[in-house]
Amino acid sequence: MLVYLNETGEQSPPHIVGLHDNYEVADCCGIDETTDQANGRLITAAPELLKACEAAIAALSEDAPGCMPTEANRMAVKLCHAARDKACEL
Repeated sequence: MLVYLNETGEQSPPHIVGLHDNYEVADCCGIDETTDQANGRLITAAPELLKACEAAIAALSEDAPGCMPTEANRMAVKLCHAARDKACEL
């Protein structure tokens, strides 16, 4: 954990740095250490979560081989589309 001093010499909240394949992907500094750690883990896991959404869309779509077009599957696909779209916004 890294601790920084701000312009007035006061200690800033700790920075939680999320790493993925040894590259920094998140520098969370905010509410409290627990939240910062959770945010760092979530950001670090984002590539795998995106792949999981894409796999679920492929497996649960109504035209997927052997997939039953249930309401639960339709809702899962809708949620995965929304999450994927939000992740890919520019």
